[in-house]
Amino acid sequence: MMQHKSFVAKLLLLLACSLLLFLNFSSSVDQKTVTRTVKQQYKNKDGFITSYGDKERGTSPILLESLGQYMEYLLTVGDSQEFEEQFLLLQSNFTVDTDEGIFLKWQLEEDVTANASVDDYRIIRTLLRGGEQFHNSSYINFARQIWTTMNKTQTVNGLIVDFYDWSSQQRTSEIHLSYIDYDVLEKMQASKLNRYEQILSKGQTDNPFFYEIYDPENNSYQTANSETVNMIDQFLIAIQYAESTHEKPKSFHDWVNTQVQNYGILYGSYNRNTGKPAVDYESSAVYALGVIYSLTVDDQKTAEILYSRLQKQSPLQLKPNYNDIHFFDYMYASYAATLYEEKKSSQ
Repeated sequence: MMQHKSFVAKLLLLLACSLLLFLNFSSSVDQKTVTRTVKQQYKNKDGFITSYGDKERGTSPILLESLGQYMEYLLTVGDSQEFEEQFLLLQSNFTVDTDEGIFLKWQLEEDVTANASVDDYRIIRTLLRGGEQFHNSSYINFARQIWTTMNKTQTVNGLIVDFYDWSSQQRTSEIHLSYIDYDVLEKMQASKLNRYEQILSKGQTDNPFFYEIYDPENNSYQTANSETVNMIDQFLIAIQYAESTHEKPKSFHDWVNTQVQNYGILYGSYNRNTGKPAVDYESSAVYALGVIYSLTVDDQKTAEILYSRLQKQSPLQLKPNYNDIHFFDYMYASYAATLYEEKKSSQ
């Protein structure tokens, strides 16, 4: 009799745990939950998205990156009303109109006089898609204005570099490979596609990892750090590599699969030469980008493992502490979860 009660108790505990996991999972990818969380936890009193949530909203930076990430998510879930609201904030607050053209501030501060190509690319890509999806030509027109200014002021040897300062009229001479956006370039600068593809292809090294920086003046590569790699950067580059070449970056892909299959875990940073972990922490953004990369190269098995790990990270928990969760991490986790579930349901 006691054994029967023990078995029933264990069964009920198992069912309760399963239900908790199901509820946690369901809330993590539900559109209304995400938009409600953004409004309640990350938007400040003026409607701007801050870098950190909850009690940190009054002091944390307001980045164009955050606005772009949110608009990208809204596009994915088809929320046209919220998308329009964010677009109006973009136009009225992040836009700087100069004699050279229209620029976007990378951060909402008075003394900011530079853009960032990675943020501009995201805005352009999202507005081009939003214009088609929501049948709004103003999105497309604004995206083209931003691109025209970038192409006019921010190129070295015909290639878009990382940033331009309109106050000093100075540009950098570097291209971070993780900033490249092949989708935008395919639409807006098709004549240069082969060059960007070559840059990404030749950015592979003898070890599994990519160089992070390309110098278009000298046609040379650099590492962001000679000893370690940041896995967020590596996955962002790998995604662009796959989209531009329509191939997997073999050494990187094989290394990721080995890590996932053997250990079931990815860390935030690795030793560039040995491939061993350089830190002892995991990152929700790493898992999210790992899921997106795996879906891009149609590796469903790896995507499934990484997604199960992503669900255990703080952004997808039932009661996360938004003070400690950067919006970058929260949105990538939500975006990857949405993509994964859409892919799974379509199979």
